[in-house]
Amino acid sequence: MTRVGRYPVWEKAAPVLRVAGAILLAAGMIHLYADLVVFDARTFGARAALSLGDPRVAGFVAERIADEAITQRRDLMAYRPLLVGTARAIVSSEPFRAGFRRAAQGAHAALLSEGAQRVALSVPDLGVLVRSALAHDPALTGRVPPGLRAKVAIQPSGRLANALLAAARLGHRFRRNAFIEIGSGALLLLMGVVLPRDRRRALLYGGAALATVALVLFFLPPLARTAITVSMKDAELRPVVAGVWDAFAGGLRVWSLVLAGVGVVLASAASSFASHVEVEEVGRRVWERLQRPARTWHGEVTRAVFLTGLGLLAAFRPTEALQGLMVIAGALLAFEGLRELFMLVPPRIQEAARQAEETLAEARDKVDDWQGARTFARHAAVGVLAVALIAGAVFFMRSPGALPPAPALTDACNGDRTLCDRRLDAVVFPAAHNSMSAAEFPGWMFPNQEKGSVELLGHGIRALLFDVHYGTPIGDRVKTDIQDEKDSRAKFEKAVGAEAVDAAMRIRDRLTGPATGPRAAYLCHGFCELGAVPLVTMLEGVRDFLVQNPGEVLVFVIEDYVTPADVEAAFRESGLERFLYRGAVKAPFPTLREMIDADQRLVVFGENDTTGVSWYHPAFETIQETPYTFHTTSEFNCRPNRGGTAAPLFQVNHWIETTPTPRPSNAAIVNARDFLLARARQCQKERGRLPNILAVDFALTGDVVGAAAELNVIGVNQ
Repeated sequence: MTRVGRYPVWEKAAPVLRVAGAILLAAGMIHLYADLVVFDARTFGARAALSLGDPRVAGFVAERIADEAITQRRDLMAYRPLLVGTARAIVSSEPFRAGFRRAAQGAHAALLSEGAQRVALSVPDLGVLVRSALAHDPALTGRVPPGLRAKVAIQPSGRLANALLAAARLGHRFRRNAFIEIGSGALLLLMGVVLPRDRRRALLYGGAALATVALVLFFLPPLARTAITVSMKDAELRPVVAGVWDAFAGGLRVWSLVLAGVGVVLASAASSFASHVEVEEVGRRVWERLQRPARTWHGEVTRAVFLTGLGLLAAFRPTEALQGLMVIAGALLAFEGLRELFMLVPPRIQEAARQAEETLAEARDKVDDWQGARTFARHAAVGVLAVALIAGAVFFMRSPGALPPAPALTDACNGDRTLCDRRLDAVVFPAAHNSMSAAEFPGWMFPNQEKGSVELLGHGIRALLFDVHYGTPIGDRVKTDIQDEKDSRAKFEKAVGAEAVDAAMRIRDRLTGPATGPRAAYLCHGFCELGAVPLVTMLEGVRDFLVQNPGEVLVFVIEDYVTPADVEAAFRESGLERFLYRGAVKAPFPTLREMIDADQRLVVFGENDTTGVSWYHPAFETIQETPYTFHTTSEFNCRPNRGGTAAPLFQVNHWIETTPTPRPSNAAIVNARDFLLARARQCQKERGRLPNILAVDFALTGDVVGAAAELNVIGVNQ
């Protein structure tokens, strides 16, 4: 057998194995933490949004917003203090944090790519939020650039910051190696305990090594934060980086306490079998060692640096130093308590062994074998305990509760927390029929709604049914672009009635002179002469609504008389395109939370032609409906209409048809909550589907929003 002096080789190697195992375990857990918090794009975005809760970060971002606004509108310089104050309020708002989270998520890949030296983080539609916050001052609101974006440049500053980023990029390349590091560390630690002859003492030292490394890990985040900020040349950015660092690295300290707990449990278990090892004795030896000069020059330098560092930490970071002392004191108390518990175990083991030996008295020649088996069982139990503790720690660290909670994009989905985990086809959307046809618009004849589409969204409507036609502005009116006037007249008479068509034609005959604008897509009910709103204008209002309300999901059903390409162009021009749902419109549908997290919160259907546009879905391949021409309440029924009976979504059409003049008095009757609920429940019973789109005229009359909310509660209990 190879020996070094009086001891086998492994007696000398065991301490190295224990320390190396503990360090590798800690390194693997740091890597695992980075994998969960830094390397995952969605979690990275959530942590970035969490950092906005730090006043240092929020103040910096608010200053950048004000500077960006002034850069685009120099005349705003006089209002800078007001802009900064407004920006501070915006930064703490849910809409801004949602946008910031998505912007950080989008910048994640560039930040971790090897060639990127500088990453620009840009929050779109900031102008919408600033204008909304300054609504009390219309004059100032008009000066805010509508295309204002929050821009933050991310560029490492200082050698340590660059080194940390390089390490993060390297760790990202080998992100799947964290479990290999943890497994290797656990194996080395176990070997350092099993190989020596005195395994009890080895286990004690192994647990102590693990607890010590965990304690170092506990202090690592604040020490690294200080080192990084001190190395930065730009003093203005130091507090900002500190705030961001705390948002990302704060959870690592909790993990270090878990790792320390594993070490304390192992050490206390060993100490209970070797009661001559006392905490007081260990503490006395450590104190004497710190006071006694080292035997070598290098050791003395290490000792001096260590003591100096402790002194400086206590002087300049008293809170952290006191916190560290409390952690150490807590660990020692836990050690003592656990050891007392473990000391209750050996007597019971010995009693069980004595009884077993008495039972085997007739086979004395096998006692030695029994003693060996008992020793092996004890060692195996300790090994299983160690592996189980480490595995349990890793399992905890992989669980959602292992990290501090990051702010969700929203606390509610469509105004209700219970809807967040419901799939799209399990949610009821209160809807406005002919939502573009509104009494609030000057000159609009025969309106179906009190307010226009965007205003209705503010009152809780979440599905809009509207018509789109081509028109050309002439003066203050819009002339419908009719390709085949004879066929179109018959079609429109069926839709809006002969009286409305006659009125439109009279207005049309008076529209003379050259066009005052280009041909474009307009929201019109049959004839744009009866009332028209540019499609892009309405879509811009919906975009603003979605920016300001990050927890809302909407549905559009468009009765389209324009090409899909022009519909697509209008969505692109309005900026609403980025909110479009781009997934499949079939089961299984995404949940509202999934749609919100992906920021795909608008599902668009077209009744006629949707070819060539991936997000523009044929309405009646996905939606089945009821009839919609009821002249009295007694005619209401739930029979199948367009869409058959197989489509996954269900639309209930619920209004009294009095073409061409819709009557609010009828809406007061049929939109009453009890009446509306009774019909919706009847249709749900007959058709076997929850009414997903509950469409009414005059949506502000009665209580379609309340009825939909009650149906959502009923739907989950069906």
